[in-house]
Amino acid sequence: MKKYNICVIPAYPLENVQLLKDRVLVPYACYRHFGESLTIVTQAVEEYPYLTYLEGAQLHSLPCSESLSHMEAAIAYVSDHYKEIDLLCLFGARLEYTQLALQYKALRPEGILYLKLDINSGWANALPLDHEPYAAFLDSCDIISCEARRLQQLLCQKWRKIIEYIPNGIYYPFYPTIENTTYGDKENLILTVGRIGSVQKNSHVLLYAYALAYLHFTTPWDLVMIGSVTPEFQEIYDVFCREFPAIAPHVHLTGSITDKTQLHTYYRRAKIFALTSQMEGGSPNVYAEAAGFGCTILTTDIDCAQDMTDQERLGRIVKDPDDIHAYAQALSALCADQVYLEHNFTAVRDYIRHYFDYDHIARRLGLLIEYTATEKETL
Repeated sequence: MKKYNICVIPAYPLENVQLLKDRVLVPYACYRHFGESLTIVTQAVEEYPYLTYLEGAQLHSLPCSESLSHMEAAIAYVSDHYKEIDLLCLFGARLEYTQLALQYKALRPEGILYLKLDINSGWANALPLDHEPYAAFLDSCDIISCEARRLQQLLCQKWRKIIEYIPNGIYYPFYPTIENTTYGDKENLILTVGRIGSVQKNSHVLLYAYALAYLHFTTPWDLVMIGSVTPEFQEIYDVFCREFPAIAPHVHLTGSITDKTQLHTYYRRAKIFALTSQMEGGSPNVYAEAAGFGCTILTTDIDCAQDMTDQERLGRIVKDPDDIHAYAQALSALCADQVYLEHNFTAVRDYIRHYFDYDHIARRLGLLIEYTATEKETL
């Protein structure tokens, strides 16, 4: 297969934590399989220590200023370097990309433009498909993918385009302890990871559902919530501790954990990974991480829920994201079924390895890219 010079340009400046999420990991996995080079182009807004994980990747810092925005500088970069970009990876179905995408295709028509959508069904229904510049942007993309099969079906019908299903997965070389994790490492621990208290994450539902489920536990279970905490949720948590003084010691807010070894230790210990999201763009990166460590998934009915649980074979789905009682019942039932949790430990790990391994995903993307390149040569 041809070796590609791959370029990643986010719609907005990258944060360090995003270097190890799908917007960079998918192109990075492709680079490891069929890349000549990988360049991440962004306005530098902070230090990027996670870049050390991405062996061989280069980060190009855009010369932004008050008079030159991130996207304007990115367009100038493409104009200057288009000959060095064989595969351009964009992230998000954003209008801001319109000029950049059209500029690249005008300068490099044989180049491959890959758009990873990172959207949910609500966002998809609101996109301005009748807006000519936006429609032209979508038409300029050679490969478009989304992260959930439910969303894929919606988009194929609505957009009348081929939309590939490319889920957010896991890059196993970054998880050195994952292979030797055993069910014996697991504790009665319920874990969630994300922006605790954001409207999207709906964290208060998990907190109070845990309190209701706690009343039915025959053995103790703890809840660990990892991530930055909004001031609003901190107030909710403080009230919760006063309301339920017997339960409060079993709920742990760790704050943000940037040390990957420490974070993986929590995944290794947890039996259940809980999501109460109202919505997600694509699918949560933390899902594949948690399931890779053998956590059973309890989730609300976001677009990727069926994919995450393999139609509830490997987890449970609560239909209404605001139904605290239904979530509590599902949580209580899972905690009581140790036989299922132990069996699921192996089953969910096998499922993730087979369908969500970024190495496998990169190989599939490689075939799509080769096919697209061949099609271009015949035109």
